[in-house]
Amino acid sequence: MVEEDKEKIQLTEEIIGEFLDEMQDRGRKEGSLRNYRQVLTGLEEYLTPGKSVCSTTAEEWKAWMEEKGYSRRTVNARLSVLNSFLKYMGKREWQKTDFFEHSDTIQPELTRTEYMRLLKTAKLLHKEREYLLIKVMGGAGIRIQELENMTVEAVQEGMVKLESYHRKQYRKLPGALRKELLAYAAREGIKSGPVFVARDGGPMVRSTIWYCVNSISREARVAEEKVNPRSLWRMYCSTWEGIEMSIRTLMEQAYERMLDEEQLTIGWEE
Repeated sequence: MVEEDKEKIQLTEEIIGEFLDEMQDRGRKEGSLRNYRQVLTGLEEYLTPGKSVCSTTAEEWKAWMEEKGYSRRTVNARLSVLNSFLKYMGKREWQKTDFFEHSDTIQPELTRTEYMRLLKTAKLLHKEREYLLIKVMGGAGIRIQELENMTVEAVQEGMVKLESYHRKQYRKLPGALRKELLAYAAREGIKSGPVFVARDGGPMVRSTIWYCVNSISREARVAEEKVNPRSLWRMYCSTWEGIEMSIRTLMEQAYERMLDEEQLTIGWEE
């Protein structure tokens, strides 16, 4: 292992490969090695262009994942991989040790099937506002504090500003959802400003949004503790995590197939 600068570690493919070789030598299974690579690749994408790991990386990455709504189980798992990597690099003092408590990781989470049942129930009950709130948060990943940015103008443009402490970010709205939101606004006589408004015409407060979403749970036969803006956001993030992991797995499998074909064509041993 090449000795790195005392203040930072360049996260390169070579170093990741050396770490994985070490883990393999220690008896880690193929599935674990694949997971380690996925986590470190995700960390590499998160880091600034210099791809440098430093003493504050674990803390900052944890805060970023929390802000993005990753489940506590996912945050713990990724930090565990990072800690193993830091140990390998001789930087135990950079490790993050205050993980989430295990009891917090087993809270009931909203499933995609239950989310669809909520939408169906809201539609059957003719509760269009509740239907759209659930769909905006669970389907488009707009958090409760960002609903004020869900204006008629933003929907027309197709981009909603996200609340971020680091940089300006926007989320593209699906075409079908844009049509539903604009149709709703037109029926409600909302020509500009926030799409979701209170009786006085101002933006809905959080408690009202929470109540509107949760009010569908009983009729939809979904546990009340699962139906809230936070659970909808976590379900959205979990859905994306699953898709990204599937894509990464397919990419790795495609690459391995390519290497096998090349080996058959021009391998050293015929």
